Amino acid sequence: MHRKAIEPTGFGHVTALQQPEYTMKKLLLIAALASLTVVANAQEKERRTPQERAKAQTERMTKELGLSTEQVSKVEAINLRYAEQADAMRAEREAQREAERREGKGKAMREAHSAEMKTVLSEEQYKQWQARQQEMKEKHMEKRKAMREQRKQ
Repeated sequence: MHRKAIEPTGFGHVTALQQPEYTMKKLLLIAALASLTVVANAQEKERRTPQERAKAQTERMTKELGLSTEQVSKVEAINLRYAEQADAMRAEREAQREAERREGKGKAMREAHSAEMKTVLSEEQYKQWQARQQEMKEKHMEKRKAMREQRKQ
């Protein structure tokens, strides 16, 4: 089947033969912009306070479990206490990681490990080992990213 091309009559006009390709490009552009918007919104989302998290968790539990008024107040107090404890633990972990980062402990350990491996492995084996280390690092980063995305939902 042969399609007859339509002559362009002005800016932005597309021939009948170009229409599917033009439509696909538009759709891809729209999808890319939509995904960028979602990512930008997710990054702007700030961590909720323990009170906000406890309240939201209690509301979910109230709907799912049919809590009584008396239970709601007790459950919210429990949820708040544990949300505050979780925040304290998170802050401790972040402080510890930051201290280790400043001291360069992780980097120094990785460099020492690499130096020792280089003395044992052949040049080819060492290159393969380094490539595998990089591959595992990338997989780990992908998993961390996925976990962060899952927590945001």
